[in-house]
Amino acid sequence: MARKLIFPIFLIFTSLLVRGQGCSDAGACSVDILDFNSDEKKQTRKVTLSFDQSFGLGEKFIFISQSTLGLQYKITPSTRAELRVPYIFTYGNLGYTYGVGDLILSLSQDFFKEKNFQLTGIFGSRIKTNNSDLWFNGLPLPMAYQTSLGTYDLIAGLQYARMKWNFYFAYQHPFGRNENEYLVPENETDPNQQYFESAYLKRGDDLYARVRYNLKLKSSGSFIFTLLAIYRVQKSEIIKNDVNTILDGTNGFTLNLGATYTKPIKNDRQLSFQLAFPVIDRKYRADGLTRNIVISVRISNL
Repeated sequence: MARKLIFPIFLIFTSLLVRGQGCSDAGACSVDILDFNSDEKKQTRKVTLSFDQSFGLGEKFIFISQSTLGLQYKITPSTRAELRVPYIFTYGNLGYTYGVGDLILSLSQDFFKEKNFQLTGIFGSRIKTNNSDLWFNGLPLPMAYQTSLGTYDLIAGLQYARMKWNFYFAYQHPFGRNENEYLVPENETDPNQQYFESAYLKRGDDLYARVRYNLKLKSSGSFIFTLLAIYRVQKSEIIKNDVNTILDGTNGFTLNLGATYTKPIKNDRQLSFQLAFPVIDRKYRADGLTRNIVISVRISNL
């Protein structure tokens, strides 16, 4: 038992020692349909509903609340579709915003599936719900306050799961620019009022790699420990003074750690609590995806 605990304890201990600046998941790791689960009762369900409520601190410690309703539909025993609909509220020193966030729509296909082994492919998309052009008090807001990334994205991924381990790889490509208009005002000298510039942002592609370890407890429930690496392939671009500007420091590597406790409750439902935060991030984060810490609760099999 002691050996089994070494890896999860090491991850938690490391995350407490290293301070990070943000999380940059633009959608690929929000595709919940790829989560391996050997629960036979869940696998026989035709329709599964879930609800997530998360709270996070973003850039300049903006408060971010996200409520997400998830719907999974089993088309065949090996093919599933999923829709995730988030509602987002943000509050910070520049103002507040609220509204429906980008939709995540995905289709997954099991290529191989046994009791302790699974290989699954996925094709999905992130569908914008606005153009990232929300204002407050007559001024454009940076991406950290926006409820949408303002682009349509395609996601392709592959998951391999065996016993207690889960490995996931994905690629995400955004199309075009959004219509955000935020640039730091020329007369703004307070660093706490200066955000990463994001006017007409064009994001780079993301390459994802995620490792999960599932530790089942002797009593009911389990811990899932997550290591998520994201590599932004290209540098992001904005338009400033009518000139296309490439932003140095917007590409590169991000590393996030997380721990989730899940327990069964009545009527085959599951209740989960999650803590996640970064240990490494990019220098310039124009996309507004920064999260210093995220705490969430989830109920599934509704």
